[in-house]
Amino acid sequence: MNEVFPEPPYGTNGFKDWIIKNYKIPTAAKKAKVNGKLIINFTIEKDGRLSNFQIAKDIGYHTGEALIKLIRKSSPWKPGYQNGYAVKCGYTYPLLFSDGDLKLKSDTKRQR
Repeated sequence: MNEVFPEPPYGTNGFKDWIIKNYKIPTAAKKAKVNGKLIINFTIEKDGRLSNFQIAKDIGYHTGEALIKLIRKSSPWKPGYQNGYAVKCGYTYPLLFSDGDLKLKSDTKRQR
């Protein structure tokens, strides 16, 4: 069985960069210096459209709604494939917060 996972526009890193650049942290979340991991789930349809947005783990202050609002604006994704056929796929997207700001996983610790 050959599976191809769905891919966001500009690839996974490009998508992450797009989120970081465009995500507006709600004022209340900044003021509250919110910490933690926000997780949303959504479906990538056979045609690459995104649907069925849900907040799986909420940290409050409308952070989840803001993320869903942004991801809804994403260009269509490359759909997932199973045995050569496009299939609907579930997708989970986490966003980390530290002191009211986006916490970006430190990729600087990579071994060279």
